[in-house]
Formats: sequence, C-alpha cells, structure tokens
Amino acid sequence: MNKGIVFFIGLLLGIMICAFLYYIDIKIFESKFIPISDKEVVTQIKTDTVFLEPAPKNKKLTIENQSTDSVGNPADSARNEEEVSLYETTFSFEGEEQDEIFSDQLLKTRIVKVKSIKQEVVLPENSFQSFEIQQWSTPIKNKITYQRNQNMLKIKGMEISNGNIVFWNNAYYLEINNRYYSISETERFEKLNPVIIPQ
Repeated sequence: MNKGIVFFIGLLLGIMICAFLYYIDIKIFESKFIPISDKEVVTQIKTDTVFLEPAPKNKKLTIENQSTDSVGNPADSARNEEEVSLYETTFSFEGEEQDEIFSDQLLKTRIVKVKSIKQEVVLPENSFQSFEIQQWSTPIKNKITYQRNQNMLKIKGMEISNGNIVFWNNAYYLEINNRYYSISETERFEKLNPVIIPQ
C-alpha cells in the first residue's frame, strides 16, 4: 500500500474517534451531572446570643426606731436586722458616685537656722542659712517621706517639733532626737532614710 493512503486512513480514523468521544462526553456525561453554574451555594452564619439579666433594684425599707422602754419579741428584732443587712449594699451603680479623696494637708510649719555639726566649722556663704520645715498629713501610716526644694523641706509621717537642719560635708541633714536623715533635693516625695554621721 501506498504511504499516502495509510496516512489518510489514519487521519480519518483519528477524527472519527475524536468526534465519538466528544459525543459521549456532551450527550451522556453532562446529562447525568448538574452544571456547576446551577449549584446553590449555602452559607451558614452562626451567631451567639448573650442575654444580660437586668440588675435587681434595691428595695427601700423604712425602719422604725423602737424605744428601749418597749418590750418586743427578740425574734422580730433579729429578723429586722437580717432584712436590713440583706439590702444594705456599699456598692451601687445608681445615683451619683461620691469618691472620697484624701488630699495631703499642711499641719505645721517651722523655720529653723542651719547649724554645723562641729562648732568650729563655719557655714559657707553660698549655702542656705535657714530652712522652712513643713509637716504634711498622709493617709499612709508608718511611712516617712520627704521632699526638698532648695531650702523648703516637706515631711510626711514624722513630728517636726524638735527637728533641726545640720550642715556637714557639703550636705544638709535633718536631725530629730539625735538621729540624722539625708535630705538631698528631690522633685517628689521619697523615703526618709537615717544615716550615721561621725562626731
């Protein structure tokens, strides 16, 4: 056979196979399956619902004062005390809030002259010759703090009635009852620490 006839028969056979596969694909398979464009897309949205129960309103009780002369049933008085303790609250959102603010208050002021520890030592001319010592109140107990700005000394938590300022070794010290405390300049209140000065 001629090579041209074999090529032509092979080409014709290939085209027929392709047409047959196309027919099977379109007519048989697509009729059984739903096209992608026709599918429905279902989305589920899950939401959580939070239920907040409203706060119960406080019941107002009117309590009548009973005189001590009248003799009453002890069970009734105990029940009244229980009712009062059930409805008395210290924390509430209703009404205006009233905050208690503890502000520091100036209690006492003294002006003292600066002394040197050794009598023969003379204070330098550019040093402070006197100090104003102020005693301030504080809500914190058992904490002694101070603040010094030049020759103004503020003290919290300590009595200043018998306090003095001494100058030694180019520094100022607070002396109360033969105890010495270093008082360098500060911008805010700091702890007052005792120091030992050799005499």
